[in-house]
Amino acid sequence: MNNFRIIAAALLTAAAAVAQTAKPTSIWAMPNIWPRHRQLRAELMAAIYRGDIPAMEATCRAAILIMPDDATWHYNLACALAYREDPTEALDELEKAIDFGFRKADAIAVDKDFARIKDNPRFQTLVEKARSLAGKPFVNRPTPTPRYATAGASVTLSETNLVWNFDAGVFDALLKLNHPTTPVAQLAPSFSKSRPAAPEVPFVVKYLGDETGAGNAGDIYINRDRGHSVIPVGDYPQLTTVRYPNSARATDADINHPNALFSNPVFGNISRGYTQGPYWRSMARHTFTEPGLAARMDLLYRNNQFWVIPCVNDFGKPQIGDIFPANAPFQFVTVGASWTDKPFVCAALAASASFQPVTKESIIRRHLMGPTIQWLLRSTQKGVYTEEAYLTSIAHPTAFALSRLDTVRLVKTAHDLTPDKVPPTVSLSIINSRLFPVKFYRPGRDYPDVMPELLMSTPSAIAFVMRAPERRRTFLFRAQSFPEKDPETVFAWRVISGHSSCVKITAPTGETLNTPERGFAQIEIDRLSVTSRVDVACFAKSRGTTFGAPAIISFNPVSLEKRAYRADGQIDYIDYENRAYNYCDPRIAMPRNWKDVYDYSPEGKPLGFTRYIAKKATASFTRTGERIVEKNEDGTPKKLVRVRYLMRKTGDNFQPYELTYTDEGEPFDAK
Repeated sequence: MNNFRIIAAALLTAAAAVAQTAKPTSIWAMPNIWPRHRQLRAELMAAIYRGDIPAMEATCRAAILIMPDDATWHYNLACALAYREDPTEALDELEKAIDFGFRKADAIAVDKDFARIKDNPRFQTLVEKARSLAGKPFVNRPTPTPRYATAGASVTLSETNLVWNFDAGVFDALLKLNHPTTPVAQLAPSFSKSRPAAPEVPFVVKYLGDETGAGNAGDIYINRDRGHSVIPVGDYPQLTTVRYPNSARATDADINHPNALFSNPVFGNISRGYTQGPYWRSMARHTFTEPGLAARMDLLYRNNQFWVIPCVNDFGKPQIGDIFPANAPFQFVTVGASWTDKPFVCAALAASASFQPVTKESIIRRHLMGPTIQWLLRSTQKGVYTEEAYLTSIAHPTAFALSRLDTVRLVKTAHDLTPDKVPPTVSLSIINSRLFPVKFYRPGRDYPDVMPELLMSTPSAIAFVMRAPERRRTFLFRAQSFPEKDPETVFAWRVISGHSSCVKITAPTGETLNTPERGFAQIEIDRLSVTSRVDVACFAKSRGTTFGAPAIISFNPVSLEKRAYRADGQIDYIDYENRAYNYCDPRIAMPRNWKDVYDYSPEGKPLGFTRYIAKKATASFTRTGERIVEKNEDGTPKKLVRVRYLMRKTGDNFQPYELTYTDEGEPFDAK
């Protein structure tokens, strides 16, 4: 064991030495590095909470391997090393942290982690060094420089115009757009010149000509498919196009989902699929199945960004239908494949140009450009002519068809909008408190899987995959108006997809004041009746406005399963073999080849379940998922072993991972 520790320490030291001489971390690598950084940061916080100094050191060294010039990781490593008898390496790491940009001299001087070395003369020298370098350039890092341009230009952002936001996991773009000198009225005739037959053009030209329309000065257009589906930018006077240099291509920082915050509103599109093989999907469906993407898209949505993505084959195809695991307003999904996104981006830009200047300024200041464009496109579709119609499924499909786009009504509604009429949107959260506890079922214990039931939870979209066997499920939600928390806001909750008969929306049990209209909703789902995804939308309106863009809660069954329930409402069996060959996203549920039949006492008390493979009983399990190794004479469990569920390759590259399981640990006595 001692030899192993010596070897491990030597390897860590050698790896750290390599990291110290490595090239500076490219800013373009940050989107790929950040998920690992976030994981290591969580591990570091857990180690700090436990007071586990060796774990702190190991975590910091692992982080420095991928980010050798990150000041904070060097500083954290210095804190861990400061507990050693020899302070040399701790001081070395502290100096690197200062060189790389950690210049908070007063904080360094009083940090309790340095209590053992604070009287060391070199420590005092380093504190003064940090103080003297405050505000000066960092080692191996270019100084971030704002990029100045006039609205309407084509701008390429370099490495120095971007700063990585470690909290948000996106770039902060340092782009400053100057207002153009040419009045928008002079440019009105050139609006959508390549689409003279577009019915909205005469109206937008009129708004620009009489200067009641704001135009597109200050708007940014970004294409994230490397020019595959670019809109006619020249048709939108003073629209700014943002691109990235060739150096961004090496890490794909310029493609797929957007990854930057701007101070100006952004309109963009991603007209491409994600991958082939068993995990084929559109970029829109990929948003829901890749950890962190939904949260990022929601962040951009609430910072004046509007993104359009085609559904490709994920919606509307014969024998496939709607295979999205969720519906969300932070992306606008179009029916069809390449180029079906372009008309909707153009429509959004036409609406932005049609806003009155004072209205557009208010929308941008309140971070409502994304929600407002979503509301306009949804509420002005053909067939949506009343507020009640807007609160139904017709206005909120998973993917939007071009045939229902009414651009004339869209731009007229945008132009007539005044600041006091801009509707709020909704911020959702799950309530789980002492008074209203919500049971969150555990994978591998309450149901056989490795995946959680909560697929995503963002302010504008929450999604559950209903894996647990219970028939009736109760969830509690709170809705608040965004951006202002207006106490007079009225909320409406509606089922916009799936069978409304399986959904019951009420006030929380025992509540009379905190009602759905006030933003508190208890939603009960009858799992027996859920055969396809159920979407519940929440809408908000304040005094003088109509209902705005929805926030959506999705309840998704596992389409691979066939279930039956007993007369008393308890689960009878779950057959996972997918005899009907229904499609299910393999990142939502992996195939498996068994059927679980649940066992009960004569009094109806749940005992566990028996697993069948090819109609033969192969194993018995307790209610909490342990495998029964040995039984007593009366049939009750005597010996148990814990079970761990795993993803297993099938050996066929055209098939997804399968779910399997194995015993974990030694058998133990049943209680």
